[in-house]
Amino acid sequence: MSGSKVKLALVGCGYISAGHIRGYRNLFEHGCDAFEISACCDVSKDAAEACAAQIGELQGSKPAVFDSVEGLTAAGAAEAADVCVPHCFHHSVAIPLLEAGLHVLLEKPLGITMAAGRAIIAAAEKHGRILSTAENIRRGLSARAARWALSEEKMIGDVRHVDVQMISHGQFDYSKPLFKWRGVKLLTGGGMIMDSGAHFTDMMLYLFGEPDTVWAEVRTLEAIAIEDVPVVGRAAADVEDEWLAVLKFRCGTRVLWAYNRVQPGSSLNTGYYYGTRGTMECLGNKFHAFQDGGRIVLDGGAEHSREWIEEQYRASLSADRREALFPWGVTEGIAVEIGEFVRAVRTGAKVEMDGRAGQRAKALSIACYESSLAGEPASYADVLEGRIDAYQRPINEYWGIGVT
Repeated sequence: MSGSKVKLALVGCGYISAGHIRGYRNLFEHGCDAFEISACCDVSKDAAEACAAQIGELQGSKPAVFDSVEGLTAAGAAEAADVCVPHCFHHSVAIPLLEAGLHVLLEKPLGITMAAGRAIIAAAEKHGRILSTAENIRRGLSARAARWALSEEKMIGDVRHVDVQMISHGQFDYSKPLFKWRGVKLLTGGGMIMDSGAHFTDMMLYLFGEPDTVWAEVRTLEAIAIEDVPVVGRAAADVEDEWLAVLKFRCGTRVLWAYNRVQPGSSLNTGYYYGTRGTMECLGNKFHAFQDGGRIVLDGGAEHSREWIEEQYRASLSADRREALFPWGVTEGIAVEIGEFVRAVRTGAKVEMDGRAGQRAKALSIACYESSLAGEPASYADVLEGRIDAYQRPINEYWGIGVT
């Protein structure tokens, strides 16, 4: 089907879908004509209609609107889906889509638990469909350039220690729909360790390879009552607002990862990668590691800016490699992940982050919760393979994941 446009459905029309619509726009503006958005689907038909109207202006034709996955698949309106629903619905939306024969690009994390992720992967493999994890941070130009500088060129030598800490005073506003579901672990799988933190854990694997063990203490200091939470109604916020974790990698790198959003007084926002020849500072959001690039200071005082690192990285890439990493010339992460997915559906090419890669990144986040609950270090391999799952069991039981 290399000569036809991929019919892509946007499934889930809430907050994150706006970023995906910007990704569509970015691709169209770069001359990509390999896909069209043929459908928008959300349990809120108003939300689906709003997205469909925006997309119609972008591409000149309004997508069909559906309020259920069943309606979408029955109509045969798409051959692939860009899934942007809350964590707790990743498995219950992605699996029916895969079973109906659609290829799926699924927002991170890949399922609310490891068992959910395994079920999604099994459905993709059984039905021979592409499953891509929508992890945008690693796919952006700045993050790829930072990885090249750290892991390939070793500009600061061997990275021995990473120190990433975000300490502030600003609890989430749970009166806003954006945060209501994010306060309850039955809906999220966990707090920021699973949310923004899923970007961070993926980047740590991207930079340093195979993890060994995780030690963490995770706490909820302010169990605020949340009204009108989707699915569960009134509930106390039970996701973490503080953690301290040490991630140990087989290569020898140690990562100190700390967070607190309810600490009055002085704040702290650091992201430093210490090597045998110098240091790289992460610019911008420290949990979205190197999304906004990095700055190098070498032993002796020589410095390299973000712009210099990116220029050197660009120069290192062949034309074919540039097109493989940045389809149609887009360099923003969400546009890249969508472009790569469309290309894979159209040509059969492999995706960078398939379901198993998404599962590996999520396992590092979940290992923090398992370690904290057990009061001891958790083996990354044991979490990945499901041999440690005490933290996840109540979530699996609530949603019937793994129940036959």
